[in-house]
Amino acid sequence: MKYILFIALFSVLVFVSCDDKETMPDLLEETAKNQFFVPENIYASSVRAAYFDSLSQVAPKNQKERYNLKKARALLYAGKTKEAITILENLREASSGGLLLYKLEAQEEESIGPLLALAYMRLGEQQNCIHHHDASASCIIPINPKGFHQVPKGSRNAIKLYEEFLRQNSHDYNSRWLLNIAYMTLGEYPEGVPEKWLIPESAFESDYTLKKFKDIAPKLSLNVNELSGGGIVDDFNNDHLLDVLVSSWSPADNLRYFENNGDGTFTEKTETAGLELVTGGLNMVQGDYNNDGFLDVFVMRGAWMGTLGKHPNSLLKNNGDGTFTDVTIEAGLLSFHPTQTATWADFDNDGWVDLFIGNESEKNNIHTSEFYKNNGDGTFSNLTSRAGLTVSTENEPYYVKGVTSGDYNNDGWMDIYISTLQATSKNLLFLNNGPDDKGNISFKEAGAEVGLGEQISSFPTWSFDYNNDGWMDIFVAGYRKSNSYTIVPDIIKEYLGERNNAETMRLYENNKGTFTDVSAEVGLDKIGYAMGANYGDLDNDGYPDFYLSTGEVSYESIIPNRVFRNNSGKDFQDVTTAGGFGHIQKGHAVSFSDIDNDGDQDIHVVMGGAFEGDKFFNSLYQNPYEAENNWISVKLEGTEANRAAIGSKIEVTVIEDGRKRSIFHTVSSGGSFGGSTLRAQMGLGKASEIQEIIIKWAGSDNSQVFKKLKLNTFYKIIENKAEAEELNLKTISL
Repeated sequence: MKYILFIALFSVLVFVSCDDKETMPDLLEETAKNQFFVPENIYASSVRAAYFDSLSQVAPKNQKERYNLKKARALLYAGKTKEAITILENLREASSGGLLLYKLEAQEEESIGPLLALAYMRLGEQQNCIHHHDASASCIIPINPKGFHQVPKGSRNAIKLYEEFLRQNSHDYNSRWLLNIAYMTLGEYPEGVPEKWLIPESAFESDYTLKKFKDIAPKLSLNVNELSGGGIVDDFNNDHLLDVLVSSWSPADNLRYFENNGDGTFTEKTETAGLELVTGGLNMVQGDYNNDGFLDVFVMRGAWMGTLGKHPNSLLKNNGDGTFTDVTIEAGLLSFHPTQTATWADFDNDGWVDLFIGNESEKNNIHTSEFYKNNGDGTFSNLTSRAGLTVSTENEPYYVKGVTSGDYNNDGWMDIYISTLQATSKNLLFLNNGPDDKGNISFKEAGAEVGLGEQISSFPTWSFDYNNDGWMDIFVAGYRKSNSYTIVPDIIKEYLGERNNAETMRLYENNKGTFTDVSAEVGLDKIGYAMGANYGDLDNDGYPDFYLSTGEVSYESIIPNRVFRNNSGKDFQDVTTAGGFGHIQKGHAVSFSDIDNDGDQDIHVVMGGAFEGDKFFNSLYQNPYEAENNWISVKLEGTEANRAAIGSKIEVTVIEDGRKRSIFHTVSSGGSFGGSTLRAQMGLGKASEIQEIIIKWAGSDNSQVFKKLKLNTFYKIIENKAEAEELNLKTISL
């Protein structure tokens, strides 16, 4: 119904002149009409189903099957599963009986069976995981009894087909995986799975017995059921309570804003916040661009859509009164490029955060990246070329999928690391040269010089100090599969200990300005096929862990999200199953934050894929480690530095087991897909006391030392103010 109303709205607007559009709502509507809801867009499934249906009506009688097959696929991807099953069953029956009026190509005819099996799997999911959703069990592997399907028809029919396919080809890893999942949904795994096709339970075992995290999103009405999108958990109204902002990449969906009431409930205030006309958005990142003390939001659009991806981004100004205004045009940020990744940082150290946007380029479809200097008056200037940050050219296009900023050489100037998708290209590290004699900053690409020159296909990335040595390390998740339609065969081969050719994760350790790939050394030479991802401290031991929101566009690709615990900076342990994180629905934006003010970090995940029918409920995993280890929370406010203190460094020195230990944190929203709170939440392990805290303010070059701060306490620190303000924040019962 929502989609139909949206199209009806556009039918009215067709007769309105599309020249000289002046407002962002107008631009978003026009972009959706011309570049999203069109048959050429493979993700506009309902439009494509109607399109193929119309073609079948006028096609010669002996060619109707081809258009019916295309229509069935589009209906399946649109979530209209029963309609797709009817068509696919008829086509399969006609094909097996030699009754097809039109001879399909072999590849088309071979696709009928797998599409039908997938449709039955999706039917089971819709009738059970969605209509009878249990957040603690639905679609989380290994599936426990609460997640067993009460309506078994879908999985039962899928099992018959997958076993048929495997009898024909025992190396069909897609069918093998989905067969095991189908048996799990019926409570018949592992006993019911034929031994020769069984994926053993040992494949899912964790490396460490992490406590179980519970998904409480439904209890808080935060279980938004939409497509892939961005997510930010932060304090938008300055009441020290963390709110939630989520997006969906479909232009038919608007941003959703949930305000934290402080009593264990949230209230959706999308309409009163003025966000009902802010539609679409695959990712978002927060920052205080005008230094007024209220967090603003940059929304990115157009990613993955190639020549149809010329969508405008949005800058949402937080007015400080509970409302937001789209100020993209007046701020000078209006452009039309496919992107989902950007980073705020004060690159020129003038006290105002600037903006770098990474755009997706392909041969004959070049979209240079963008660098906008903050003018300090509410506007930005595009200085991309002058700063040396054009990135893509006709001769060397880069399909940018992730960007992160950090001071990698500790010279006081923020640098930029860029993750690119092409397997034949390298990721890029742009070191900030600082100002020339005219005060203009520029960047130099130095990846190869500092050990980051390898060719790699990758996606989300971030900067963090994984080993607490005071130097920012770089993580990037590989994103290349072997020669197959989906990543699933590679995942299964890794589970079974078989060789695969998928790209693996990379962790580059910072050796005081140069980098070494330590992925194998720390146990991360594994597949981390992630779209969204972020880091935080699962157990408050003072070492950053991370959550990978895994998946891909492919409709039949359902692989578990993965979570890794940092083992004291020595290695990383897979804790996916132990923590209850093995969600097999597609995941996107990830945010770590202490949403209940109890001292540990909870995890918010935006779920859902790209196709209309690939929706799923967002999750909020409540952290059970409240009293396990000590912690401190610090909210920084810059006066000479940018107001949100983005890029500022915090060093906490504690006494633990009679020894000094330092824990480092840089203020940022974390990974390149998902926005963690800018309030620093730092685990301190078994520390008996905090000896001192050093703040190095980004951009201003100020440094402050604070002593005698208390464990397990919230503080606010204002630049150049001698005393830290203790915040009396109460734990919220969720």
